[in-house]
Amino acid sequence: MNRTSTPNKLRSLRLMRKRVLRAVLTAGAALSLLAGATAQARTVDSIEFYNTNLKHYFRTIDPAEAAAIDKGAAGAGWVRTAQNFAVWPTASDVPGIAVPVCRFYASGPNSHFFTADNAECRGLIDAESAFNVANPNKKYTGWALEGTAFYALTPNNGKCGDGTKPLYRHYNNRAAQNDSNHRFVDNTAAVQDTADKMWPLEGVAMCLPGESTAARADAARMLRQATFGATAAEMAHIEKIGVNDWLEQQFAKPATNYPTFPFTAYVQPDTCKSNGALPATDPQNLCARDNYTIFPVQMAFLKNALTAEDQVRQRVAFALSQIFVTSAVEVNIAYAMGRYQQIMVDNAFGNYRALLQQVTLSPVMGRYLDMANSNKPDPARGISANENFGREILQLFSIGLNEMNMDGTLKRDAAGAVIPSYNQERVENFARVFTGWTYASFQNIAPPTRNNPVTYDYPMLAVQSNHDTGSKTLLNGKVIPVNQTAAKDLEDALDNIFNHANVPPFISRALIQKLTGGDPTPAYVARVAAVFVNNGDGVRGDLKAVVRAILMDVEARGEIKTAAKYGKLKEPVLFLTSLARGLGGKSDGVYFRGQLNGLGQNIFASATVFNYYSPEHQISNGAIGPEFEIQNATTSFNRANFLNAMIMGNGFAPEVSVAGSVGTYVDWAPWQTLSATPAALVEKLNWTFAGGTLSTSAQKIITDAVTAVVATDTLNRAKTAAYLVLNAAQVQVER
Repeated sequence: MNRTSTPNKLRSLRLMRKRVLRAVLTAGAALSLLAGATAQARTVDSIEFYNTNLKHYFRTIDPAEAAAIDKGAAGAGWVRTAQNFAVWPTASDVPGIAVPVCRFYASGPNSHFFTADNAECRGLIDAESAFNVANPNKKYTGWALEGTAFYALTPNNGKCGDGTKPLYRHYNNRAAQNDSNHRFVDNTAAVQDTADKMWPLEGVAMCLPGESTAARADAARMLRQATFGATAAEMAHIEKIGVNDWLEQQFAKPATNYPTFPFTAYVQPDTCKSNGALPATDPQNLCARDNYTIFPVQMAFLKNALTAEDQVRQRVAFALSQIFVTSAVEVNIAYAMGRYQQIMVDNAFGNYRALLQQVTLSPVMGRYLDMANSNKPDPARGISANENFGREILQLFSIGLNEMNMDGTLKRDAAGAVIPSYNQERVENFARVFTGWTYASFQNIAPPTRNNPVTYDYPMLAVQSNHDTGSKTLLNGKVIPVNQTAAKDLEDALDNIFNHANVPPFISRALIQKLTGGDPTPAYVARVAAVFVNNGDGVRGDLKAVVRAILMDVEARGEIKTAAKYGKLKEPVLFLTSLARGLGGKSDGVYFRGQLNGLGQNIFASATVFNYYSPEHQISNGAIGPEFEIQNATTSFNRANFLNAMIMGNGFAPEVSVAGSVGTYVDWAPWQTLSATPAALVEKLNWTFAGGTLSTSAQKIITDAVTAVVATDTLNRAKTAAYLVLNAAQVQVER
């Protein structure tokens, strides 16, 4: 830290050093601890700072010292890094024989140094003593002892015992500038993301209590990947029990379902049509909105996203809805879309084969992709089977356009060309499989012949006389024999698709893209696809096992991720919901629903069956970044405008036309309590929304901006910090 030790302070330090040395020399070497003992010890945070001018790191456990650094008492350029960890402040807190961590300062390199090594600490103290004896009239310029920074345990052959974590020591010696500096972190990946990347690892310096910063970052990342946004309570819970146990708890939570929306006739009566001449609260307008639009379904979705306890199920259901796409562009009736989206919730942890069948027979899908009332071919009458569903079930819902390896890479022929998964003839044969199905009547029965009018009450039913009973050749040469029933043809066709080699990598990659990252490595896809093939009990298509494999994979878990292509842009829905959940906001969904269309993601109303964005969309560096397809100048400005309105404004009043509406707002009081220390406020926001990945330079810029707001205006300090953090690219791209 940039400052000068006074002579008086040096004299007091000399008196202190004998006591420190005595403690160091009597401390034991390596200790083995009882598992869990550290959880009962009292700990405090060791706060790390980085100086952007000196390129030095410094740590302190003293809140007053940290506050002084925040206020510039140590000179310009110091900023918190968010790489904090817990330490034992006194020897009595340590569940074993405590080792004091000596804190030294050298004015030559203008740097601090910490060590728990007996010999190293004694050597530096002895060097100081020898210099002072030989040079009583000179100022000491080497490593002067400042006291005990905190207490630790000694590693045994570089390993730490149960219930503790290793603290790593990195060293950057700019010898030409006499500029020695060490960095101490419990997260080795953090060093890779520093402004100066030349920090070689020296090894494990000591053992400390509790989980590491890396574990905290991993917990925060799990919440970004598997929920609609981290909350303080959920973050504390996952840090306490670990990501694996948290995920298993999520799997066990009961489903939060969509409401049972009332049946409405397909033909909209005049008394239930929107009339702009009438107020929004008029029964006629309410009838139109709440029955003949998907407004109630969107509201229910947002409520579940913001408040449901089964967050993983809801997040996976949303991902599935973007694979098995239907849209209000074609089916804009509340009870119909509500029942279709319930299929995703019901099957989020079920089996892909069951999901495929329910989607196929859903009257919403039947209407959207024209399988409903697709008649058997009759050349004499110019009738052919509708090909829409037969094509899209292959291209979008199961195997994709081209043959794949298990790792999701494309197979190629001898000439290097991709190999199509199917051709037009296969599409025509699948189209014939799906003939004869129609809407169930009000009594859940099919008519004796031909087609029923549109209803969405029950799964579609088959009219055997309207089904093509000819032989059909499907994937991999599978032949359906003549004269089978429509139901048998459908079962055989779905089994044929389900068992195709492309399905495991295709569906696994699609879910990885929606949950953890848009450009997964082939190895990641291959590991998840292997679980799709066999969940460990010989079951194919177990989506719970697939989701577990995705979220617990080595590429999803672990330390802060620094790979250039890692992660994904936070899509609009997550951008909004994570803000509300992270800030502790409340919303009935009305305002959020209105904002989503301008951000490019009108819920359940994508323009085409290809979803809001392509899974193969490339960004400028050649990486796959699907969500960036809807990130353009307009939607980027709309994001900033949304943040400005949501954060800098005073919230949004309840909607009088919506029963139980509470409006949308943030309770700023908890954030205002942190505003006296802008760096701590920014650090808290960094962990809440970015899992500690916000760069030190970005933190400094934001901290300076918050500091510029008058200290007594705690509300605007809190809002300024939140606005700037949430606008940062490092927050909007989840890593």
